[in-house]
Amino acid sequence: MLEQVVRGQSATDPVMVLDDNIVCPIDGKPLEVVGDLLISQSGREYKISDGVPLLYVDEKDARPPSVARAGTEDTVTHNVQEFYEDAPFPNYNAHDTLASFVRQADTGVFAKLLRKQIPIKANVLEIGCGTGQLSNFLAATTSSRVYATDMTLASLRLGQAFASKNNIEGIRFIQMNLFAPSIRPRSMDLVIANGVLHHTHDTKKAFMSISQCVKPGGFILVGLYNRIGRLRTDFRRALVRVFGQGVLFLDPHLRKNLSPDKRRAWIRDQYFHPQERKHSISELIEWFDEANFSFVSSIPKIIGSFGADEDLFKPQDPGTRLDRVMAEVEMLFSHFGGEGGLFLCIGRKSLD
Repeated sequence: MLEQVVRGQSATDPVMVLDDNIVCPIDGKPLEVVGDLLISQSGREYKISDGVPLLYVDEKDARPPSVARAGTEDTVTHNVQEFYEDAPFPNYNAHDTLASFVRQADTGVFAKLLRKQIPIKANVLEIGCGTGQLSNFLAATTSSRVYATDMTLASLRLGQAFASKNNIEGIRFIQMNLFAPSIRPRSMDLVIANGVLHHTHDTKKAFMSISQCVKPGGFILVGLYNRIGRLRTDFRRALVRVFGQGVLFLDPHLRKNLSPDKRRAWIRDQYFHPQERKHSISELIEWFDEANFSFVSSIPKIIGSFGADEDLFKPQDPGTRLDRVMAEVEMLFSHFGGEGGLFLCIGRKSLD
């Protein structure tokens, strides 16, 4: 794989490694390093800020000239972008070192299983990485090449700064619009979009866009808010509107040892987000089918209970539509419902 090293303007600036999986979001062609800019074959110029290539373009600008450019979708995107610029999510605790960070991340069953089960030297793309906790964790603990992408530069800078401070290699932070990916199609072994797509103007369209980055036989991991599982959060949100934030002692996540920045980021994300949509497990499985992905597994499991040694990439029983509804009802009365009502599904792309 061809790589170009982009050095900062001073010896202390982060170094960004550019490879041929990073492309122009307009023409889809490789980028060339010219001075402190990235130049596309069509002559478009992109800047680099603190080691982060600024490859974000509006959705309307990435469309062919023959397609109408309403621009209303970009209004939603910009609103969400401004929201996270003000309070990057999930943010880092002030005491985080690499060792404590890895230990803390490894206490989560999902993160630990993902770390252990990702294929060796996989290309991993995280969509909407926020401040990059998961991407930095995977880059620090696996042999994967990790592409951490988000539209919010403030979040990416925090993730890049943590990676630089702790000498985490094998990670590239990229500012991009998921509706106009700057990642080469069919190049990723695993694409992760956990808790992201439901904050766009069109969840299904967002899924279809990022699914194109998965190589045949590769996997996509999508986490979405569930209509039933999120009812407890919806109820707390209604209480906040009437009684104020004093009622947030009811939120189990806020009882954890969080820094002020992480606490503020969680409250804003869960209770004051400008754009939110909820979906069902069956709905996501239908999108998998439409995009030539087969259902592999889910958290929570549809049939049976999820174990600490679960094989994330081993096919599970998708059950019936009724089975999936029952799994969603169970979410409501478990820790899933207590902390946001997020479910996760993994799909595998057909080999064509």
